[in-house]
Amino acid sequence: MGKVLGFFMTCLLSFILFFVGMDNRVAGTPIEVYQVYLDGEKIGLITSKDELLEMIDREQSSIKEEYGVDNVYPPDGLDIQKVYTYNDDISDVATIYNSIKDIEPFTIEGYTVTITYTEQEIINDIEISDPAEPLKIYLLDRDIIEEALYNTATAFIGTEELTSYEEGTQVEITETGEIITSVYFEETITIKQSSVSTEEYIFNDVEELSRYLLFGTLEAQETYITKAGENLEAIADANSLNIEELLIANPQYPSADVLLVEGEEINVGLIDPLVSVVYRKTVVDDINVNYKTEYVEDSSKYTDYRETTTEGQNGVTRITQNIKYVNGEIQSLTIDKREEIVPVVNEVITRGTKVLGGGYYYYENEQGNSEWSWPTISPFVITSRFKWRWGRQHNGIDIAGCGYGSPIYAVKEGTVYRVNTNRNLNEGLSIYIDHGNGYVTVYMHLSKILVKEGQYVDREEKIGLMGDSGFVTGTHLHLGVYQGRPYEGGVVLDPCDSIFSC
Repeated sequence: MGKVLGFFMTCLLSFILFFVGMDNRVAGTPIEVYQVYLDGEKIGLITSKDELLEMIDREQSSIKEEYGVDNVYPPDGLDIQKVYTYNDDISDVATIYNSIKDIEPFTIEGYTVTITYTEQEIINDIEISDPAEPLKIYLLDRDIIEEALYNTATAFIGTEELTSYEEGTQVEITETGEIITSVYFEETITIKQSSVSTEEYIFNDVEELSRYLLFGTLEAQETYITKAGENLEAIADANSLNIEELLIANPQYPSADVLLVEGEEINVGLIDPLVSVVYRKTVVDDINVNYKTEYVEDSSKYTDYRETTTEGQNGVTRITQNIKYVNGEIQSLTIDKREEIVPVVNEVITRGTKVLGGGYYYYENEQGNSEWSWPTISPFVITSRFKWRWGRQHNGIDIAGCGYGSPIYAVKEGTVYRVNTNRNLNEGLSIYIDHGNGYVTVYMHLSKILVKEGQYVDREEKIGLMGDSGFVTGTHLHLGVYQGRPYEGGVVLDPCDSIFSC
């Protein structure tokens, strides 16, 4: 009996101690575990953070093989926090892994490149877009973006020129010539080491990233197969490109006059660069300055009398230009220095004004030595011609180098039928002149207008001042020529082919 009672008392004591122990643990000794969150939501509790990370790395061998990396990491939205709890509902690591693997993509170690745009994009005086949202590019190797940016720069500048600039081996200017003074990107480009989601497109090839930066897309570019007798100029125009763009997209051709063989494949894709390659040049050129014709009336001579008393001689002026290029296009140009090398000698013609039967015949005061007169002073530089540019037609020519506030002249007599005084429009301050012979000329981006609608103007009459109003990136005149009135059925013409030879 005593043994049974002793056994009973021992069991009772053990039972009491067991519950006392449990009460003591619940009341005073919480367990250390890890709370797993995914995008802020609780997924579960685990006992080992390291085991979960090791499972993710071990199970995602396909990601390692695809990207050639040694480690795979949790999704960006995964957060593992150490906690102390009395909760006994602990999950095993495999359960938690299976809960997250099909919800969020895993990550690998790489780099995030951020391109931040700071200014609106203006091409050929047309506002293309407001500042874009920052662009993010993901890659595994930092060197890839550096090489791709370099390739993009050489596409616009040229490998030889860029190398000479970097190595300091450019030929110095003695009399005439040019040198690059600076090269940079317009945008802010940052490169940061980061965890990259495998859901993102990750670049691992320099050539692929270079094409993306140049064409603005990963899609395959349109190509063209050459036919017998074709040339690059015609192919470019037929595909709404200018020849410079075609050469940039096809670096295998060093110049536009390359002889093509039938069956060659040419990239005719439209370049849409994701970065702006900016380079500045100092250019010293000798330019011709055409003489003008002056007339001297002699009242003692009859109207059939005409004699050249001074032969005209074109002059030569040496100009030093500061030019800013953006992706191969001149964005601004200023002439910092002018030096007369050969002086201009104007032609002087003496002509009679006396008519038979008494009285005098008065000639209209002709100026210039052709049917049309140039609209600016000399020296000048044509910075952009009538051509395609990034899928848009530049409907005229841009003339710069004359300076802000320099005079603008009517190229021919006619009637001013429209004046725009709204500086905020693309064209800025502008003048439209109908010459009465089927032609209309347009003068844009002026700083001041000196004529009124309905006013008749003479050839070479000063009508305005050069400026930078409207959507422009520098001081210049945009001259447009139309057969018929623009926006009223008129057809745009190339000024250098229709009224000038330039």
